[in-house]
Amino acid sequence: MKVAGQIVLTPFPFTNLAGSKLRPVLLLKKSSKFYDDWLVCMVSSQTHQALNDE
Repeated sequence: MKVAGQIVLTPFPFTNLAGSKLRPVLLLKKSSKFYDDWLVCMVSSQTHQALNDE
């Protein structure tokens, strides 16, 4: 049973949608009482984000 606060693996699609890779996410809140849909936050080891100035 999933509960808020758990870390789970979920498939993230590649940008070309040709496949996906399992990535960790933090379960924040169940977003539907009828389906198993969750609001999640991606977990990453990156400590900064690259910014593109265009």
